[in-house]
Amino acid sequence: ALSALASAIARQVNADVSSPMFRRFSTPGVPAEFSQNLTISETVNGLTRSGLLGKVIHKVLAPGPFSGATDADTIERSRKILNGYFERVRSANPDRWEAGKAAFIAVNPGIRAHLMLIGEIITYLQHKKGLDFISLNEEKCVEYVSEIAQPVFDFFRNASDEEIAGKFSRKFGEGGVKEYLYNLCEIIFGRFDDFGSEEFRTYITQKDSDEVVKSNQFIITLTEMMMDYVIDVLKAVYGTNILDSGESAYWENGIASQRIKDNAYRKQQDDKKRRTRKEAYLEILDLKDIVQQPDNWMYFESVFNNPMPGEKKGKKYYTSWMADLNDLRRTPFHKSSLRNYTDEDFEFLN
Repeated sequence: ALSALASAIARQVNADVSSPMFRRFSTPGVPAEFSQNLTISETVNGLTRSGLLGKVIHKVLAPGPFSGATDADTIERSRKILNGYFERVRSANPDRWEAGKAAFIAVNPGIRAHLMLIGEIITYLQHKKGLDFISLNEEKCVEYVSEIAQPVFDFFRNASDEEIAGKFSRKFGEGGVKEYLYNLCEIIFGRFDDFGSEEFRTYITQKDSDEVVKSNQFIITLTEMMMDYVIDVLKAVYGTNILDSGESAYWENGIASQRIKDNAYRKQQDDKKRRTRKEAYLEILDLKDIVQQPDNWMYFESVFNNPMPGEKKGKKYYTSWMADLNDLRRTPFHKSSLRNYTDEDFEFLN
């Protein structure tokens, strides 16, 4: 019965010329138009699982914030609230809304996630302001919900296509809907730091922790790979034979800087417990100098010459990223409560 009620609501907004979802739902057995990328079944799932129409408790339907006195009242009340909310989603960026699948907003996972977000916001306002949404008229419901959801509307309006895709693309299945929802919640959480369920807050904590762990491991792994690659190339170019000086050819001839060699030797001698080959004591900035040597550059340019966004054009060496990576290297290698990644650091690593 609850699913049938949700289906009636979805069909109602699909047939409502004043709705932002007017004729946005495909009909089984009928070729869909470009804009008809939503399905009744997914919206029904979103409405029933959100609790907006109520919840079945011991085989009895307890009313939800969209519930009216009769089924007809519930359908009409739901139509008005959904139209009011999704019109704000649409008007935040009409082009993205009309683009359907290409813009990741008016898509099945997105609609389902928004329906669940409305439920999360109502729960939040019930606890924070003691509001009784069942007794509020439709206009007030939309007004209160939209006030909390405003950061989401602002994001849809102002974010780049890349930022939208990064948060909301490739969201399929139940896990995809939840990820979409949590990304919406995280946007709101940025402005209302007491927003969100306990499960969402656990997600945020674990997500941040996972991102830090991944970043630490990435820097460590990349540093090792760079070190191995530079030494392997030097060995291939200059050889591994021992010269009269007693040094290997790749070390003697491949590294012009005596400072780099002396520093590596000193660190090697200081490392009494785990002493190993001298090249293991090179730093990222040492690698930067080695690859930029005039007689080495031709062998390293294709790998290490990486312009960063906004970097001036026409430079011979685009290796400033190595210096930036060297700065970040201190974070995983020298952990402390005062040494943390910034959003810019994560963006750089990505």
